[in-house]
Amino acid sequence: MSLAGLVLVVEDEDPVRRYTVSLLEELGFTVLQASDGTEAIAILRERSAEVSAMLLDHSMPGLSGEEVLAELEREGLTVPVVLTSGHDRTSLERRFAGHTIAGYLQKPFRLEKLEETVRLALAKRAQAS
Repeated sequence: MSLAGLVLVVEDEDPVRRYTVSLLEELGFTVLQASDGTEAIAILRERSAEVSAMLLDHSMPGLSGEEVLAELEREGLTVPVVLTSGHDRTSLERRFAGHTIAGYLQKPFRLEKLEETVRLALAKRAQAS
């Protein structure tokens, strides 16, 4: 089954970003890309209403995933966020306890896990609206 929607992938490592984008496109998503937090915030300022979910790398040069979330919350931009990280989920859940996170993906992830996690994030958005 193909999934529809616009997903923003925020990832500073090109190969990882390209891989993630290709998987999402295979699942039927339209994908926007940002190579850092500043770019992600700029895209969401313009298009947050259209973006179904954001895959956010938790550690990037410049703005961290945490700083991106804090800025979006300050500006009232709500998008389901799936955190991607090489760290395990437990440490991330502790670190991001104050934020609303729709899902966690530990890198490297496979297509099935990506699909399941993004699908859950989209379901959360549907419930919220």
